[in-house]
Amino acid sequence: MKRLLLFGWVLIFAIGLTRPSEAASDKPKRGGTVTMAIAKDIVLMNPLVATRSTEQAIRELMFEPLVGIDLQGNLQPNLAERWEASKDGKTYTFSLRRGVKFHDGREMTAEDVKFAMDYTMNPKNGSYGLAKLSLVERVVAGDRYTLTVNLKSASPAFITSLTSIQAFSVIPKGSLKDGVDKPGEFPPGTGPFRFVEWRPNQRIVMERHNDYWGQKAFLDRVVLRPISDDTVRMTALRAGDIDMVERTPYEWVKQIADGKLKGLNSVQAPDAGFRRIIFNVVDPPFNDKKLRQAVAHAVDKKEILQAAYFGFGEPVDQKYPPRHTWYLPGLRSLRYDPERAKALLKEAGYKGEPIPIMTNQGIDEPEATTLQAQLKKVGINIKIELVDHGTYTTRTRRGDFALKFSGGNYDPDPSATYDLVCPPDPKKRTANASAYCDKELDRLLSQAEVETDTEKRRELFRQIVGKVLDDVPELYMGFVPRFFTLRDTVKGFTTNAEGGFFWWGGGLNHTWRDK
Repeated sequence: MKRLLLFGWVLIFAIGLTRPSEAASDKPKRGGTVTMAIAKDIVLMNPLVATRSTEQAIRELMFEPLVGIDLQGNLQPNLAERWEASKDGKTYTFSLRRGVKFHDGREMTAEDVKFAMDYTMNPKNGSYGLAKLSLVERVVAGDRYTLTVNLKSASPAFITSLTSIQAFSVIPKGSLKDGVDKPGEFPPGTGPFRFVEWRPNQRIVMERHNDYWGQKAFLDRVVLRPISDDTVRMTALRAGDIDMVERTPYEWVKQIADGKLKGLNSVQAPDAGFRRIIFNVVDPPFNDKKLRQAVAHAVDKKEILQAAYFGFGEPVDQKYPPRHTWYLPGLRSLRYDPERAKALLKEAGYKGEPIPIMTNQGIDEPEATTLQAQLKKVGINIKIELVDHGTYTTRTRRGDFALKFSGGNYDPDPSATYDLVCPPDPKKRTANASAYCDKELDRLLSQAEVETDTEKRRELFRQIVGKVLDDVPELYMGFVPRFFTLRDTVKGFTTNAEGGFFWWGGGLNHTWRDK
């Protein structure tokens, strides 16, 4: 039985995690509403599509994965109470938790889990978890509470992928129709809060799921209000119109830490803000590798982080921070070298044609303006194109952009983190937004996914990451922390390293009002 211990080569860091101060005598109180300002709205009500960033954080309040993971990187029981792997590592048998209720009152069964996995594995549904479940050959509901998953080959990464709703979350059988990626309402979930209402760009309302199998929420209701403007979010918080904010503007963080803003506390998520530039490698102009390399040599990452995040964060050349076990030292990335950038531009035949950068309004603008100025110095003419978050997401999925800034987070296993396999349809992109396609990289990723020897696996990923650093479908910029800020009447909220609203062991279901 592989229930508690995550593979030894996997580690999640939560360095710098902080919590709002609470008196030891504080006792949680039931009832009330917490209103949180969020930087971006959701885009669609399908829990199996576009399951990253804000979409993921919000949906985790309503939907759950099979397996949990704690801050130390240990696997924990969740919707599956226990699981066993066959000796050859190709068959997993899950014993499901009994008595789990969906938000509509139905009991969760193995048929529901099978439905969610089958839906995810159907390419026409555009589910983000398609790549994560690519090794699954067959899913069988043995009885009401037993699920068997047969893999095409053994995979050390498979069980870790099930700790996130990015792979899939459990929904009732038949609650989504194939080919319909934008249903008119959320299907029922199993999480601590149930969906009540979504008014785009106004609010998302959830209420306590009274039949939740785990830690039942103390709050009656959570209201999420999309407010993209940093100043407006903080003004609303200080005025008492809202109770907490995510993505606290960095210029306010030090003032709060120094106690200059009375009545406010902060909670830090140290690795929540991974930043990268994504190129559309299918269409001109960035189907030319030399032009992508020229941009990489023209970018001063430290200057961009300083300008956009007030000096918070650390530049990186990989998708893991240097302290992480899957950071691979010694790899050579394309360093800041303006003269080399100019030479590559000449080789590429670029003559100053304007190139649009798709920019998420209210989020990526400081990065985009700094990048624009840096690239102008070497002769690249960047035009900033501001779009709302919904348009940004839609255009990303269909490949309607030249380059853009993007977030993301790292997975416990690098097979998912470096998910750059050839997309089935470049006009319906999921994890691989660049639509980068290299058969040799696909081969290396497939080999790494099933390799069980740790050192051999690390060597495979050295080849994978080295190839990505040279081909530059993505340019990795840095990790910046994010901060939640709460009024001191809000108690009990904690987050994980990636800034989740709900995670195994804490979140908004542990939060209460002292008022």
